[in-house]
Amino acid sequence: MDLVDLIAEKKFLGQEFLTWVWYQSDVNSGLIEVPGCGTLEIWFEERLVLETGAGNSRQLVTCQGRDLDLAEARTAVREGKKVSQAKLRLKLDGQEYKMTIKAEGLELSGVQAPKTLEMEEEEQDNLAGRLIDRIAVIKELVRTLDALYARFLSLRLGPDWEETVVASLRKWLKEN
Repeated sequence: MDLVDLIAEKKFLGQEFLTWVWYQSDVNSGLIEVPGCGTLEIWFEERLVLETGAGNSRQLVTCQGRDLDLAEARTAVREGKKVSQAKLRLKLDGQEYKMTIKAEGLELSGVQAPKTLEMEEEEQDNLAGRLIDRIAVIKELVRTLDALYARFLSLRLGPDWEETVVASLRKWLKEN
């Protein structure tokens, strides 16, 4: 099995991860505790893409808008569609990020990271210093998302996944 086939086969994990993050964000008013990182604020914003089927028979539902109402998206999930892409706003330690995450490979796109520290006037021409600061900010985002995914995987691979987490997700979808 080559890498492309393996990624396609495991796509469901990214879909379940985004659904779980959506659920956690919704029931906890945007707050998710991430081991080793602290409390993360996360919101689904402006765009959520759901899909069903595969290949040429794949159908997409896109929910978008400034004040994203996810009622339609919840209905689509109840009908069997899976979250395939989400635009998120994430806040950690006062730093705010915006990005799109695609479920298939947990790819990030359109990342808007917070501005790095303001530099002294004589340092503003120091492109290398600004680049290093920017890389550090992006590295922190990736570390946080990795820790969030690790938390999800520990639940997903745990013995209580179906009885506890999936049952809570189903209840949440029915109530909203």
